[in-house]
Amino acid sequence: MSEGSHDAHDRPHATHDDGTDDRYLVRNPRQIRQLLQALIDQRSLINAHLGGRDQSFPTAVLELDDDEDWLLLDGSPSETSNRAAEEAGHLLCFAQLDRVMVRFRLDGLERVRNEGHVAFRVPFPEELVHLQRRELYRLETPITDSPHLQFPVNEDRSEILQLRVVDISGGGLAVTVPVDCNVFSLQKRYAAQLDLPDGSPLHVSLIVCNQLAVKLPNGVEMKRIGMRFDDLPRGGDSAIQRYIFRIDRQRSARKNGES
Repeated sequence: MSEGSHDAHDRPHATHDDGTDDRYLVRNPRQIRQLLQALIDQRSLINAHLGGRDQSFPTAVLELDDDEDWLLLDGSPSETSNRAAEEAGHLLCFAQLDRVMVRFRLDGLERVRNEGHVAFRVPFPEELVHLQRRELYRLETPITDSPHLQFPVNEDRSEILQLRVVDISGGGLAVTVPVDCNVFSLQKRYAAQLDLPDGSPLHVSLIVCNQLAVKLPNGVEMKRIGMRFDDLPRGGDSAIQRYIFRIDRQRSARKNGES
């Protein structure tokens, strides 16, 4: 059990409408600056949703003002997206630091030029959501032995997307899709079939928590969709944990030189 899971039982914690636990909210200006600087240092891609809508574009924090709490946000190669960002009122941004999700809202975008390219000068966010510790162990799945998600695109289930699960825990999973795939919407619930390599299909209910721009080792940009389980069938959690345990055991054996 992680160190953060003890106090979850000791006292109640306030949550926001999107399900965010107050324990993960960062409001200290110095800590906010540190996390933003980490986004720069790790060259983290940010997925910026326009006014909280499904429309988004990939971006990055380019620099922080040394004296004032302003940041420089990279613009989009698409002028249409840049105009939409100016008109949106705010951006809801998702990124990752050390494989842990960071979320924040940016208001008051001001268009500027940065080395001949469009950028936005933006005040620091007043708060960030930073999942500082994982209460459920997440497994990065092996390409050759991955679960898959069977996702119906339309109501009559005549078209099915088969998506490789790139990481999984007892609390949720993530898949990657092409950047132009707009099937998934934030905070919406979806019914799907989860196929584990060593188990029976599980009919699950999932809620989309975040969408992140990621770059694969070959340079191809994709969109990573993070989802939490809203409902698991009986025995579903045990089946997922068995799969995680098996993969971990195999990896440990290979690392130790065992057959």
